[in-house]
Amino acid sequence: MTAEADPDARALLERVARRTLAFDFSVWQWGDAIAADGMLDAAELLDAPVYLERMLGFYRRWAARPLGWMDHMTPGHGIIRLAAATGDAGLWDAAGRLAGWLRDAPHTADGLALYRPDLGTVRHSCWVDTLYHEPVFLARLAIETGDASLHREALGVWLSHTRALSSSAGPFLAHSCESALGLVRGYGWGRGNAWAFLGMVDALEVLPQDIPGADVARREFQALADALLGAQDRSGFWRTLLHDREAYLETSTAAMFGAAFTKARRLGLLDDARLDEAIDRAWAATCSRIDAEGEVHGVSAWTHASITRDDHPDDYRHLPTEVNWWGQGAGLRAAAERLRSGLR
Repeated sequence: MTAEADPDARALLERVARRTLAFDFSVWQWGDAIAADGMLDAAELLDAPVYLERMLGFYRRWAARPLGWMDHMTPGHGIIRLAAATGDAGLWDAAGRLAGWLRDAPHTADGLALYRPDLGTVRHSCWVDTLYHEPVFLARLAIETGDASLHREALGVWLSHTRALSSSAGPFLAHSCESALGLVRGYGWGRGNAWAFLGMVDALEVLPQDIPGADVARREFQALADALLGAQDRSGFWRTLLHDREAYLETSTAAMFGAAFTKARRLGLLDDARLDEAIDRAWAATCSRIDAEGEVHGVSAWTHASITRDDHPDDYRHLPTEVNWWGQGAGLRAAAERLRSGLR
């Protein structure tokens, strides 16, 4: 792999977006949301309709079929961005149907949504990735429709998931929680915390500050930010288990945390003397693993949360790395936030 040490953000965004055109998004999976968001960033910032049209094709195909349990992973924020950009009435309808589907999912007694009741092994589980998908979608839909109850739902998803995924192990979130047994697994998973943290920044951009619980959410965000800044390696990367020195340095965490901290600084959500250095180191680390073809290397492969009573850190330490769509999306979002912040 040949990579530039610190390429121009616009050039990198274009290069990674061109490579991401090769990936298929016919059925939503974990990780599709960040790739969709990144492609829409590229369409906007590069004035490149080809990227918008590519994602529009996938969304229209999805919108034409009935909803199923897998659809909790739909990149909902992308629907709204595309609907706003194109005026497509079918996409607005699909966004409303998706919000209703999420609302009607089974919930625990304390309000935690259980999005996969169809799978016996995980029917009582929640996952940290949801914090990237749902809160910003519901909060943005609230703005577009004027339905203030969606703001409350967005905050409810946030607070119920952070409550379930927090533990006495430390300041980071776990990968998953088996709610019926109260078991958390995958404490400190790097990309999982990146899903949560970047999703928090996105949600805070559109959530009203005066709704009940918003102050709690902001405190959670700031506490996680403080812990993450302290966990960054000198190289600019974070580890695939944030607290574990035996875990390897992983690329999507550098890109996602870098994007999140860059955006948080631009929005005035954080004021920390460590931010500038952390952001620049994360960008340099990310760039060091993107090759001339726009492939983002060093990204940990599909990461399953354990379904046993025991937690298995080795499942995270020894995952292979690969080029995949969530790594591409992370690189796109990192470059996009550099551009929006006026950085090269």
